[in-house]
Amino acid sequence: MRRSVVVCVLVSVLSIMAVGFGQQLGPRFMDRSFHRPGARALGMGGAYLLATDDATAVAWNPAALVNVKRFTLPVEIVGRTNFDVRDIQDLVDDLETIRDQTDVDDLQQVIAAIQNAFTRVQNFARSRPTLRASLLPFGGLSFGNFALTANSEAIVQVDTWVDTNSDPIGVSGGAPLPTPNLYFRGGAIALTSVGIANAHSLPAGLTLGITVRYVRADFAGFFGGATTNNIFARDPVIGQDFDRVDEAKFTFDIGAIWEPPVQPPMWRIRYAAVVRNVLPMKFNLPATSNGIPRPGFDFSFRLNPEIDLGVLAAWKERTIGVLELHNVTQTNGGKRTIHVGVEHLLGGDVFAVRVGYDDDKPVLGLGINFKLLRIDLASGLRPKERAGIGISFRF
Repeated sequence: MRRSVVVCVLVSVLSIMAVGFGQQLGPRFMDRSFHRPGARALGMGGAYLLATDDATAVAWNPAALVNVKRFTLPVEIVGRTNFDVRDIQDLVDDLETIRDQTDVDDLQQVIAAIQNAFTRVQNFARSRPTLRASLLPFGGLSFGNFALTANSEAIVQVDTWVDTNSDPIGVSGGAPLPTPNLYFRGGAIALTSVGIANAHSLPAGLTLGITVRYVRADFAGFFGGATTNNIFARDPVIGQDFDRVDEAKFTFDIGAIWEPPVQPPMWRIRYAAVVRNVLPMKFNLPATSNGIPRPGFDFSFRLNPEIDLGVLAAWKERTIGVLELHNVTQTNGGKRTIHVGVEHLLGGDVFAVRVGYDDDKPVLGLGINFKLLRIDLASGLRPKERAGIGISFRF
């Protein structure tokens, strides 16, 4: 009995740190300045509607495929988190120590050890009520004015809180609450997208592009709570896992680039506009546990059209500056965001240095250009909040 109680506590705590989200799910949880790929894009503050020059154009602006002069094969990964992995490791080590202390026959020592475990976890919950991590791998290839890509944005989030005034899910079985209880809820979502794009140049400096995308949403989550009140009168950990649900939809994006025929000396100015999710997508993700509907929980969400706008100025083909306004329509639970990026080529175009403003944080980037290979690195001032690496083969 005592060992099973401790195991339940430990498994529950580890589960809290492994999954995330909450009772509701929607596109507002997605990292709006993050959910499009590329380390070079990140280094330029997400201002990439006009600067993309490889297969990442499928995700950013299909019209930009006209910038791609040869076969490209980019492989990218970008990630971010709001917690330090070492903090979680320290917590796990503490819990393992407490677990070892419970292998005794004295009942009072067992209770004290479990209460100590809860104290540690409650302190962790108070200091870090939300744990969140995102990862975006990307791969693709371009050939001429065509490109094919696949990427998946995976987000894991956990919300924990401590409450001494209420018991929303009945962890204490109606008993008084002399000590705080710990509650948790969460889940993980992955939006996987496979897209194919094509671009065409038209008269008067206009280019149009289209991306057809297959999008699949996967979600899994849980909620629960734990208590040390009447710890041997009932199971100290209760909760419920939600069944994993998924649904797939098709949509398409339309992009445009306009380069005025008359340009200032030594300068090149271009403008871009992109409409995303031209066909709105409604993902019906029912909340069930073991096939039984869970009233009050709904993971369904809808992705409506979004509009992005941008302008690029290039000086002597060595320095570019980009200013972009994303989600002008403020749809899908997101706000309108500003992105600014600058890139300058050095050393015979072998090196590229980048700096940008990614909606709310400054970012830095570096590129190394070889004949058949380009390596891109990018980071925010705190690398765990924004970091990316990309390799692009060019033939």
